[in-house]
Amino acid sequence: MDGREIEGVVGLDAPPLYREVQRFRQWYFYVPILIVTGLVWYQFIQQIVLKHPLGEQPVPDWVAWTLGLVFGIGFPLFAAVARMITEVHPGVLRVRVYPFRWAKILLSDIRGAEPRQYSALREYGGWGIRTSLKNGRAYNASGNRGIQLVLSDGRRVLIGTQEPDQLMAALLTARGSMRSKKTKRERTGTRERTGG
Repeated sequence: MDGREIEGVVGLDAPPLYREVQRFRQWYFYVPILIVTGLVWYQFIQQIVLKHPLGEQPVPDWVAWTLGLVFGIGFPLFAAVARMITEVHPGVLRVRVYPFRWAKILLSDIRGAEPRQYSALREYGGWGIRTSLKNGRAYNASGNRGIQLVLSDGRRVLIGTQEPDQLMAALLTARGSMRSKKTKRERTGTRERTGG
């Protein structure tokens, strides 16, 4: 999560043990996007297409084009592709609010994990990648269920999910497979040192 390399984690190229893709489904996520997009398109059509600039001091045409591209096309395109992806691999939990980069949490850094209900608005101020002084960080896209993680350094991370039981089971399985691989390496290393 803090950007350091993940050492000793194998299998990130293999299919994950668990994968969940969630879309942002709150109507209040889409309403502001529709309003802004509609206003920008109205302004663009009036000024560029119909040659009837709005107001006494209209924006230059290049600004109308820029606004049209960024907010008329880019903003709704972002809303269409935005989603949260959660993956569990042996040794690591990966979370991504697409199109942003992956956040990675080593399973060995997780001190505790439990399913819980939460209020995204009240506890974290909304959905997406959120940080709260009281509750820590949250990765969520919709709903009110998640897995509350407590990391070894005391930080709290909430992973929103529509499948808390499956995610919890995958975390336990991945952590167990990580332990069994570590135990095999330790036994092999002991045999090599003792000459057996």
